[in-house]
Amino acid sequence: MRKGKGAAVAVAVLAVLLAGCGVRPTGVVDGGESAGGLTKGLRLYFVSQTGRLEAVARSDVPLERFAEPITVLKLLGQGPTRAEREAGLTTLVGADQYGGDYGVTLRAGKITVDVPLTHLDDITVEDRNMVGQLVCSMARARAILDTSGTKRTDDVPITVRPQEGDRATYVCSDFRD
Repeated sequence: MRKGKGAAVAVAVLAVLLAGCGVRPTGVVDGGESAGGLTKGLRLYFVSQTGRLEAVARSDVPLERFAEPITVLKLLGQGPTRAEREAGLTTLVGADQYGGDYGVTLRAGKITVDVPLTHLDDITVEDRNMVGQLVCSMARARAILDTSGTKRTDDVPITVRPQEGDRATYVCSDFRD
């Protein structure tokens, strides 16, 4: 009886393999172009509840609108959307955050952001995240304005200048863990 059961199982497995489960052979199917390259569209960087920078898409913002860096600054000041806030994101950029105004200049392709702080302390998480928001969001906007499509966010250095003290130049990867 054991041999009969084993033979029946072997025949059933062989039948399934030969039948191919009803899949018929086809020719080569083109799946389109493979994913790769740089992602498109504006991304703003906000701070999560865990103190990390998180990029969120702003695909609804037309390219022309953020050709001027001040627009990116304003979008950061407006903060995350309601859904993003409910997901725990916040902004550290805003006139009311530090009791002053931010400013931004674009000269000869270089961006300088003025912050309403007397000094920046790279050691404090709050200052570091605020600067990271500015640098990564501004650099992302500049990178996607590049019509060659090859400029990366880290190819765009951003200078941050406090009211007093030393200015410093950063790239976005300076703020990634």
